[in-house]
Amino acid sequence: MDARDLDLDLDLVPVASDFAVELRDRLIELTSGGRRIAWFPAWENADRDLRHFVAGEVPIGPIDDAFDEADDEWRILIFERAGWVYILEADAPQATSFPRRWRVTRDRYLQAWAELMLRYNPPVPLDES
Repeated sequence: MDARDLDLDLDLVPVASDFAVELRDRLIELTSGGRRIAWFPAWENADRDLRHFVAGEVPIGPIDDAFDEADDEWRILIFERAGWVYILEADAPQATSFPRRWRVTRDRYLQAWAELMLRYNPPVPLDES
C-alpha cells in the first residue's frame, strides 16, 4: 500500500518512548513503556518462528510500499520515512483510517527487532558442532 494516500499528518503521530518488540503469550507485541501499542494477532506460535527469523523479514517498508498485514478484525501498516518508522493499526482488514498510530526512530525500531532475534535465534559460531 502507498501510505502517502492516507489523510495523515505524520508530524502529529506520537512518538513511542521506550519502544520494544516483545514475545507475550507466543505472540509478537510492539510496546512503548511496557504497554502494547500494536501486535500481530495472526502470528501464532511466534516463539517457534523466531528460531528461523532473519533481519530481512522484519516488518517494514518504504512509504510507497508499506508493510501491510490484515486479519479478520485487524490491520497494520508499517513504513519508514525520513528516519522514522510509522506503525498504524486498525480494527478492520480493509481499514483506511487508523485510530492507533505511533512512530519510533528507524534505528530504535530495527534495534528492538534485533534484540528479539538475538534472544530467540542467537548466532552460533561456525566452529561449534
